[in-house]
Amino acid sequence: MKNHLLREARLRKGWSQQQLADFAGISVSTVERAERGEPLRIDSIQRLCECLNRTPEELGLLKNENRIKGQEREALADLTNHLNMTGLWDDDVLSRGIAACQDLFFGGHPHEVEAILPLYCHHTSLLARQPSPFQKNAARLASQAHLLACELLADRENFGAAEQAGKQAFIYGDIADDTNLQVASLIGLGNVGFHRKQSQMALRAYQKAISLLDKATPLLKGRTYAGIAEVYAMRGQFQESLRAMGLAYEHFPLKPEEDPAYPYLRASRYSLYVFGDAQSRLFLGQPEEAEKALVTMQQETNDPETEPITRLDMLYYQTEIRIQQGDLEQSASIFTEAAKLARELGSRLYFNKLIESFNKLSTKWSGEKRVAELEEWFQL
Repeated sequence: MKNHLLREARLRKGWSQQQLADFAGISVSTVERAERGEPLRIDSIQRLCECLNRTPEELGLLKNENRIKGQEREALADLTNHLNMTGLWDDDVLSRGIAACQDLFFGGHPHEVEAILPLYCHHTSLLARQPSPFQKNAARLASQAHLLACELLADRENFGAAEQAGKQAFIYGDIADDTNLQVASLIGLGNVGFHRKQSQMALRAYQKAISLLDKATPLLKGRTYAGIAEVYAMRGQFQESLRAMGLAYEHFPLKPEEDPAYPYLRASRYSLYVFGDAQSRLFLGQPEEAEKALVTMQQETNDPETEPITRLDMLYYQTEIRIQQGDLEQSASIFTEAAKLARELGSRLYFNKLIESFNKLSTKWSGEKRVAELEEWFQL
């Protein structure tokens, strides 16, 4: 079924399909598919909504079976009224669904998450905005759904939408009266600022998180200090970075999977050794110390072996370490594996990070045949 809502919104602006594509930062073929009523990735939906200043429903961008129409809204309202009268609330289905989305994302299936996560964000948000005895539970789930959307959108380098998702996660965490969700949301926003190389934005998010840590779990305390350590290192504030690193090691639990806030972040000991230590050490120009942190991480967790997105992250840092150590062959070998995985996962974030790594390789080993061979990864 053709999407007349999107077409009408475009024509009201007086734009051609090509103009809408250019303004939204997507391909014209994506606009054509959208107007034919075909499903889109979540980042394309977000770009079109931002460009036209409309919601996905107003632009007809949710799949027909997932679109919240007037009758569905009434049914949802009836459900809420029923819950109000009976006092019954069972969030098990939605909770399992969001957990499944997390499993898919970390398990190397981000494209599947892009297709179904908007449904969870919309349904949980709708219930979270309605005063009822079940509002806090709905808000808790809405916050978790938006937290995952923040991470997914950041991986796609749709940073504006990722920031909005992080802010929504914080708001719903407040409605849920859950400090842990608020801190987790601020960590997500800090991560977005870090990847955007907007260190002031990242620093503000982590500083706000620190102000809430009195009511947060040990995992969130450790992850917050790990995050701010790398931000301080990015800013050249080396002493502050080392102090934060020490606090991260002090607070991070030995078994983070048992922490009550673990479902919010899925932050294992990997986060401590890689974000709080290895990344900071690289900024400090200490590749040997960064390598020690990675070795220790591999002794404590097998996340890189079971989670493709985590393995990609580790390969990126291993490449950076080898570049700083001056090892061309190892840098190129690890880079190749990372670039292949980044393509498989469709990670714009890490693919562009690897472009920066390639530029470092080209500068350090200008004219080397091994470096020239790596250019094939950037051919269309």
